[in-house]
This record gives sequence, structure tokens and C-alpha cells, in this order.
Amino acid sequence: MASLAAVSEMVVIKTDGTQTTPMRQPQAESYLVNVLNEAGMGNRLANLKQSLNQAFNGQGKPTGSYQFRGKPVLHASSGNGQQSVTLFFYADGSKLMLFAMGEHVSSTQYRISIYGQQGDPNFAKGKVISI
Repeated sequence: MASLAAVSEMVVIKTDGTQTTPMRQPQAESYLVNVLNEAGMGNRLANLKQSLNQAFNGQGKPTGSYQFRGKPVLHASSGNGQQSVTLFFYADGSKLMLFAMGEHVSSTQYRISIYGQQGDPNFAKGKVISI
């Protein structure tokens, strides 16, 4: 599957399944900076910004056969080791639907460490996926 064209808005699906209103990149960045700070991961802001740039510019990469809500999952990632940020999202028309954030475990594995979806078999907080 090819990645999407550049988009102008992102919706964040919160851990409880509720959603934010659509946000342009600066608003999404501000929202997700707060998520990182609340998780004690404020040292990852540069990598968050780079991951958001990739996502908004249509440079999300496929995650193999993973799906969320019946849609193919894309990811955008920046950094390595303890300071990486990986965004997991799917396309819904002209919007990105962000539903999980994590970090690299290895070059092919990612831990959903920042936030995920309660009860999801692949994207709940603490899960590790292989791509």
C-alpha cells in the first residue's frame, strides 16, 4: 500500500476511544507535546515534531497487515533508543486518525509506550508489534 498524500488535519483517538476535533499540525503538535509531558517523556519533542512532519506530508509507512477499525495502519517514526517517537494512524478521507504512540524497540519492533487503545490486541499500551 502506498502512503497518503499530504493532509491538513489530524484527529487524535484517545485511550478511551473518544476523539478530539480535527486539528491542523501546530494544534496537533501542541496537543501531543502535552501527552508526552504527562507521560514524563518531554525529552522527545524534536522527534515528535519530525514524526508529525512525516505524517502530515504523506510519508507514513505501511505496518504490514496491521489494521485498526478495519483500516490499514501507517506509522511515522523519528529517533532511536530511549528518545524515539512513533505515531500510529490511518487515513479517514482527508484526515489522519492517530490512535497510538510508541517508540522503537529495535529496527523492526515498536512498543506502544506513550499511549494506546484500551483492550486492543495490538495497540494497547505496553504491547510490542513487529513490522
